[in-house]
Order: sequence, then structure tokens, then C-alpha cells
Amino acid sequence: MEDKKLLIITHVADPDGITPLILAKLVYKDFDSLLLNPKEVDKNLKENLDKYEEIHVIDLSMSEELAQEINNHNEWKKKIKLFDHHKSALPLNKYEFSTVVDETESQKESATSIYYNYLKSISDNQILHKKVTNGLVNQVRIIDTYDFKDEEDKIAHNLDALFSILGRNNYIEYFSKFLETNKEFKYNEQELFLIKLEQDKMNNYLERREKEIIKAKLDGYQVGIVYAERYRSDLGNYLASKNPDLDFIIIINVSQSISYRSDNKVDLSVFSAKYGGGGHKNASGSPLPDNLLKNITKLIFNDIEFFEESKEEEKHE
Repeated sequence: MEDKKLLIITHVADPDGITPLILAKLVYKDFDSLLLNPKEVDKNLKENLDKYEEIHVIDLSMSEELAQEINNHNEWKKKIKLFDHHKSALPLNKYEFSTVVDETESQKESATSIYYNYLKSISDNQILHKKVTNGLVNQVRIIDTYDFKDEEDKIAHNLDALFSILGRNNYIEYFSKFLETNKEFKYNEQELFLIKLEQDKMNNYLERREKEIIKAKLDGYQVGIVYAERYRSDLGNYLASKNPDLDFIIIINVSQSISYRSDNKVDLSVFSAKYGGGGHKNASGSPLPDNLLKNITKLIFNDIEFFEESKEEEKHE
């Protein structure tokens, strides 16, 4: 089958990485997409540079080495467009193909809001310019950046709840139809009922994780460490508010990545860079060490002998 003209590479984890796919469908008839974690970007991007006429990288960054390599290649640098909002990616703005905006004078930006502004500048699609679409983009921006200016902004938590209920694929399908059938961004009674159920479940989850927090000293900082797989932003902020004596919170998801959350006490974009990550001042992340699952398993089963290859080794090839 002939390769499509456009490839979209975006973040796998949350609405800020997934919503751009909903918006792109309003502008482009057909495209391929790759949903990745930050550590996977360079490898996958290099593999596809010669396969597509255009590649959009959204809510993710690339290494300085790859950016320089692309910039030195006349054809590659013309086909790449990068849209990101993480403070750690700001140095990439020196390249013409990169648009990184952490915040403006009026608000913090998300990858979705940056990409939305780009799409509006190149397309007159009616749904793209509807009030409901602008509402969805703003809800994603608020929840992803925690840019709560008033109590009304906090309803953005509802979008996160629906994302948790629906999952990635259903979220795309659901909100694609939502934009088509609504004029303004407003939930109906059924949606509000589902949101309430999810929020109750989340509150119970946060309370359970609070009881498991490990307090420690790391690089001169007082930190709280918790192992969790869900609600990382809400959990991080919840634990930070409950533990004002701590400088920041570390959330370890052993199947995905490490997240850091602070309340203006530490520049986590700097701290996470030490561990191969990046992000914002109050919210950053870093990848897991290679062979983590094997090392954990060895702690549990001292005499275990692994086969030559494991799923984790294949994952990191």
C-alpha cells in the first residue's frame, strides 16, 4: 500500500497528546499516526523521515543531535513541523521547523492549543472554527497545564475524567462526534453522571496512594515517592498539597515512566533533565531505566534465570 503523505507523531499518555488527532481529522483527509513516549521519538522519527512528505511532532520533543541532523538536511527540515510546550524543549526554537511555546503573557500553552492555532491558520474548516472546538481545546490546555485562574476553570477536570473512562480510541471517536453535533462545549446529564462516578473513583485512589507515600532525601531535596499508574497530575498535586514539608513529589509508573510534581518550590525541568527527561517547572517526567522490570524481578526471586531475550529488552532495542 502506498505511504500516506502525512505522519503525526504525538504523545500517547493524555488528552493533550490525543486531541490533536481529532483536530487533524478536520483538516487532513488521511494520515498515519504514531503514539509514543518521549524516549521513543528519535528512533521512530528517523525511521520515517524518508517515508512521508510531511511529519508533525506534537507534545513531544527530539534530541538536539537529531534536530541538528534534520536541520542540515535540506529535504528533511522542510517536511518536519514540531509543536511542543515543554520548557525543556525551548532551545529547539532556533530551528525553523520548531514551534515551542511554554506560555504567553495571558496563559500557559498546551501542545493542543499550539497545534490548534496552526491548523486554524491553514484551514477554514467550519468545525475547526466553531465555538465548541475552541472550548475543547481550552479545556485540554487548562487541565494539562493546571492553569486554573478561577473556580470555573476547574471543570476541566471533567475532561480528564471522561478520557479515563473512554480510553484513547473511544475518546477520539466520541469527541469527533461531539464537535460535529454541539455548538458550545457543554456536558449533558449522562456525561455528568459518568464524570461523577470517575471522580469518586479517583478520590478513593488518591487517598489510598497517600497512605503509601515514601519520604526521602534526594539530591538535597525532601521528596515524596509513590508508585502509581493512574491520575498522575491529580495525584502529584494532591500529595504536594497534603505534604507541604516536601519539595516535590515523584510518581513512578513501572510500566511507563517517572513523573515529578511541585508547587513552585523546584524547577523540575532542570531536575528531570539530570535523569534524561524534561518538561515544565512544576510538572516534568523522565524515562525508566533500562531493564527495570528484570531488576525488580531479581529482588523478588533471587535465584531467577532469564532467557536471553525478554519483552523489556525487546522494548528498549
